[in-house]
Amino acid sequence: MTDALAYLQASRDSDIASLQRLLHTGQLIAALSELIHQLQRERGASNIWICSQGRLFSQERLAREQEVSAAIREFTQALPPAAAHPGDSRFCNLIAAALQTLAALPALRAQMLSGNRDQAQAMQAFNQVIRTLLNLVFEAADTASHPNISRALIALFSFMQGKELTGQERATGSAGFAAGCFSEAQRQRMVALIAAQEQSFATFSQFADADALARWRPLATASREVERLRRIACTLGQAEESGTLRWFSLLSARIDQMKTLEDHLTATLMARCRQAIHAAQSEAAQPIQAADQSFSLYIAGADWLPEEQTRLHSDGLAHQLGRSVLSLVREQAQRLQRQADELATMRATLEERRVIDQAKAWLMQQHDYSEQAAWQALRKSAMNQNKRIIDIAQAVLAVAAMAQPPAGQ
Repeated sequence: MTDALAYLQASRDSDIASLQRLLHTGQLIAALSELIHQLQRERGASNIWICSQGRLFSQERLAREQEVSAAIREFTQALPPAAAHPGDSRFCNLIAAALQTLAALPALRAQMLSGNRDQAQAMQAFNQVIRTLLNLVFEAADTASHPNISRALIALFSFMQGKELTGQERATGSAGFAAGCFSEAQRQRMVALIAAQEQSFATFSQFADADALARWRPLATASREVERLRRIACTLGQAEESGTLRWFSLLSARIDQMKTLEDHLTATLMARCRQAIHAAQSEAAQPIQAADQSFSLYIAGADWLPEEQTRLHSDGLAHQLGRSVLSLVREQAQRLQRQADELATMRATLEERRVIDQAKAWLMQQHDYSEQAAWQALRKSAMNQNKRIIDIAQAVLAVAAMAQPPAGQ
C-alpha cells in the first residue's frame, strides 16, 4: 500500500472514529434530556409548594425529587471516562461544572424546607442547574463535525432551550397568580420569556427536518386559555383566585407535549449518527480498483521541462496511484469541503448565540439584571434602533472591551 492509500484510509478511519464519539455524545444527551425534564418537573412542584406555603404539592415534590435522583444516576452512567482526550478540555470542564451543581441540590432542598430560600431564589437556583446542563448540549452542537448530525444537535438544543424557557414562564406565572397580582418585574419577565421562547423555536425550525416540523406545528401556538392567562400577566390584570393551578396545569401539559417531541429529536440524532457510521464503514470497506483508463496531469509552472514532458501519464505512475485512487482522493476532498462549508454556516448561528450570551452576561454583571431583564434590554434596544439583536450585542461587547482597563493596570 502506498503512502497515498495509507493516508486516505487514515482519513476514512478518522471520520468513523469521530462519528462513533458523536454517537456516544448522543447517548449522553439522551440522558441529559431526561434529567433536565425531571428537574423541570421538580422545580414546578417545588414552586407550587412554596407559593402555597407548603399546603399543596408536598407529595408531588417528594416524588419529583426521587425521579431526579434516578435521572442523575442514569446521567452519571452515561458520562465518558474522566480521561484526557485531544479537544475535550472544555467539554470535560462543563461536565465538572454540571456535577458540581447537581451535588448542591440536597442543600437547596434543605434550604427550601427550612424557609431560607424564597420562591424567586429557589427558582433561580433550579434555573442555574438546568442552564449548566444545557451548556453541555450546546457544546456538543458547537463541536460536531458532521453536517447532518450538527444540524440535528442544533435543532435539539434550540428546542430544549425553548422548553426550558417555557418552564421558567410556568414558574413566574404561578408566582404571580398565587400572589393575586403581578408586579411590574414579573410582567417584564413574562414578556421577556415569551420573546425568548419565540427566538429559540425559530432557530429550532430553521434546523429541524420536515418530520419534526410537522410534529411541532400543533404545539407552536399556545392554547387560547394560555394566551388569555398570559394577557392577564402581561397587562397587570387582576389575577384569578383559581389561576395558579389552572396556569400550572396548562403549562405542565404543554411542557409534557414538548418532551414527546424532544424525545423524537433525540431519537433522530441517534439514528443519524448510526446511519453516518454505517455509510462511512461501507465506503471504507469498498476495495480500491486498479487503474483501467489512462489519464494525464498537467504540471503547472514546469517551464524547465520540454513541452512534451510537462504532462504525467498514468503509465508512468505506480499501480496504486492509478485513476481510481486519485478519484477517491478527489472525492474525499470534495466531501470534506462540502462538510466544512455547511458547518461554517451552522457555526455562524451558534456564534451569534454565544455573542448574545456574552452581552447578556456583561449587562447582568454591570447593572445587576436578571438574565431575562438583560435579554429584554437587548431586544428593546434593537427595536428602538431598528437593528438586529446580534448587532446590539456586538456593540455592547465593544463597549465592555473599551471599559476594561489595560492589562497591568
